[in-house]
Amino acid sequence: MSDSPYTLGAFLANLMDQQKHNNVSLAEAAGVSEGVIRNLLKVGIDPKAKDPDARTLRKIADALGVNSLKLFRLVGYIPPAPDANSVRAEYLADVFDHLPPEKQDAVMGVLEAMADAPKEKKVVQEMRLSPHKALAGIDLTFPAMIREAANHLIIQYAMTAPADVERIEPDAEIAGNPWRDLPAATRQRITALIRHKLSLDYDPTMVDPEWRK
Repeated sequence: MSDSPYTLGAFLANLMDQQKHNNVSLAEAAGVSEGVIRNLLKVGIDPKAKDPDARTLRKIADALGVNSLKLFRLVGYIPPAPDANSVRAEYLADVFDHLPPEKQDAVMGVLEAMADAPKEKKVVQEMRLSPHKALAGIDLTFPAMIREAANHLIIQYAMTAPADVERIEPDAEIAGNPWRDLPAATRQRITALIRHKLSLDYDPTMVDPEWRK
């Protein structure tokens, strides 16, 4: 891919040059490692660069004084539209279903980073009134809940390998609902996240510690 201003790496390099930052100074300002900065400068330029975590992008945006949505768009986590709210949730859910687990993990991180307290409160209220309806899209509107469900099942079944997801029983309780009653798409996303967390290919160095809890 060409080194254009429309890639994350080139955009960050230009900002760093304007603000007199080098890899070390930006890493210190953002509270990340220098290795993370080196990787970010390759995103969109070097196909071997790792996809950045949403929380990392938020830290970099804050350190450089830019809107984090700009960085999310450059990475491709959200469409390059002037109004992110114009994208229909149904379309996002359809795209999400076809992403590999590691991409789903990154998308959930973006959504969680962008969520605000009123929205989370609304989702919790909807879950209380109509749990099945809320659970159908829980991973898109309240991604922390899908992560908590995955962590709960990993602990409950003492999972140590991706194949252990097959041991989840129909009566296992998730957010007050039996596993068998959750929408198929929700079960698939929980198991995909579990497999990802337990995969030998999982690289924790690119993910913030709290995301691995």
